[in-house]
Amino acid sequence: MHLVLIETSGNQNYIFSTNKLKENIGASELTYLAGTVWVLDAVAHINDTSQISLQPGDGSEELRKKLLDRQLNKPIEEFNNTHIEVIIATSGKALLLVREKEHAIEVIQRVTRKALIEAPGLDICGAIQEFDWKKDKLGDVNRKIHQKFEVIRSQKPSLALRFLRLPIVDECSTSGLPAYSWEKDKEGKTIFKSFVSEKKQNCSKQALTRFETLLEKEKIDIDFLASIRALNEELGLDKEQEDKTKKVSRRNHNNFKREWLAIVHADGNGLGEIFLNLGKIIGSRNSVDKENRNYVEKYRHFSMALDICTERAFLKALSTLLSVSKSDKTQSQAKIFPLVPLVVGGDDLTVVCDGKQALQFTKVFLQEFENNTEHLDKLPEELQHIQGVIPEIAQKSALKAPRLSACAGITIIKPHFPFSTAYELAEDLIRSAKKVKDKIKVKDKIKKEAETYPCSALDFHILYDSSGVDLDTIRKKLVLDSQRTKLYGRPYIVTPENKLSEVTDGKEWAKQRYWEILEKRVQTLKATKDRRRILPSSQMHDLREGLFLGKNGADARLKLMINRYQPEIRELTVNCQGETLFWEEQEDNKIIYVTGFLDAMDAVDFFERES
Repeated sequence: MHLVLIETSGNQNYIFSTNKLKENIGASELTYLAGTVWVLDAVAHINDTSQISLQPGDGSEELRKKLLDRQLNKPIEEFNNTHIEVIIATSGKALLLVREKEHAIEVIQRVTRKALIEAPGLDICGAIQEFDWKKDKLGDVNRKIHQKFEVIRSQKPSLALRFLRLPIVDECSTSGLPAYSWEKDKEGKTIFKSFVSEKKQNCSKQALTRFETLLEKEKIDIDFLASIRALNEELGLDKEQEDKTKKVSRRNHNNFKREWLAIVHADGNGLGEIFLNLGKIIGSRNSVDKENRNYVEKYRHFSMALDICTERAFLKALSTLLSVSKSDKTQSQAKIFPLVPLVVGGDDLTVVCDGKQALQFTKVFLQEFENNTEHLDKLPEELQHIQGVIPEIAQKSALKAPRLSACAGITIIKPHFPFSTAYELAEDLIRSAKKVKDKIKVKDKIKKEAETYPCSALDFHILYDSSGVDLDTIRKKLVLDSQRTKLYGRPYIVTPENKLSEVTDGKEWAKQRYWEILEKRVQTLKATKDRRRILPSSQMHDLREGLFLGKNGADARLKLMINRYQPEIRELTVNCQGETLFWEEQEDNKIIYVTGFLDAMDAVDFFERES
């Protein structure tokens, strides 16, 4: 028996290598196809079961049904005429059980050859690990094949060797790669395209069809194609659209135009660890072969359940924004919505959306992701047996809770800011948000050690210019008084406080970082009376400037305002009752002072859609 891993690498570079949304979406779809459609086509050919192939228009639900159908995807140890069994097939990754080595080689050859033709520039390869089904535990074999894959990947020639610049050729207008074709835009300007860009653009419509199929079941009506074109106009990239589409976009442009756009990137916490240690988590059976079968089923069910949780959380967050957004629009305008999904699957989410709605969208997504991992209901009959698999595995893992969590980074930018740079900052922000894993812990009663507890959080930054986009550099400027004063409290926790009642470590750290605290401060800053802000913007900006004088300077300015603007201004102080904007924290064995006032000031213009 052989375990086969086929996986893409460098997905973020491949997807976000240009600032053109159409290419970003197409690249994401090609990554999805590589781990799903192309793998199932190869399996269908080798197993001689054409029914397992996905048909045009099939979505994620059809994929799950086929993998769970024991007549199409037969248990390999039970049927001698079955050459391959698919454990998982998801975006950019597939794990297969293959009986004979020649078939293991063939399935990798078929998928990688398809990728070379249909997705040039996509880094994909495979690894094969032989094992004995009745003697070797699949969990250990899976760990070995992932290690083997990393070695194989590191030994591959660079992707740059695929796109040589000699003889000298023109440069692609969007990717910078060697031009493959050219065309004239409406203004008569020559547009050069690389083979990579052309394939990405050609695949974008297929991606949108798949997303729209997902939305149809929830009766959400969005014209993603028109939305992308409208967004591309704002990004200054819509130079080659059809006349009809341009007219539609322009007709609704006044309703669509945004001052700010946002890149939202969310990712699950600790999922890689769970997948690699799944064998230990689910425990052993009477015999190795039964344990291996149990491993295959749990791995498949957990992966599918995770996909469903992410999809449902995305749809819920989208529905929440739509319910507010559509109230003042005509039917045709409402179909053009400022949100374009780039990645929705596994435990990953990446979208481009209206900057004013990004914080609320992300908060709802993270909370719904948690809720769905804990209670996944209303599943079709054929998926009923995957219900409860996430709580079961999460509870047995190091998390010690019947749910998962996720973190998100949000970069809010002006429409013409380089998209790829904004995404890199979003990745830095998500790493910052994941610091909650080191802070929020619960003590294991047996091991007597503190272990990570599921807690979702987000971090955000508003980029006003491109002079400094490195998060470390940005945040260092907000640390004063020899590292003893921090002018930011981010990240913020979106997990409800009552779900963290069992936490033993980090409660004090979390106390001032719950989403509701930030929300309350923002609403205080936005509060009006007789159509005028109760706390004048000029005074609040003066207080903001005072922060950079240090704790004493800022609190001195606060005291000058308290008598005039109370009780409202006290809502901005720590615990809403003191005369300071700062709270104390222990860091590196010393007391530091932290404030959330600057966080609220930064966020105040981005809570417009909050209900």
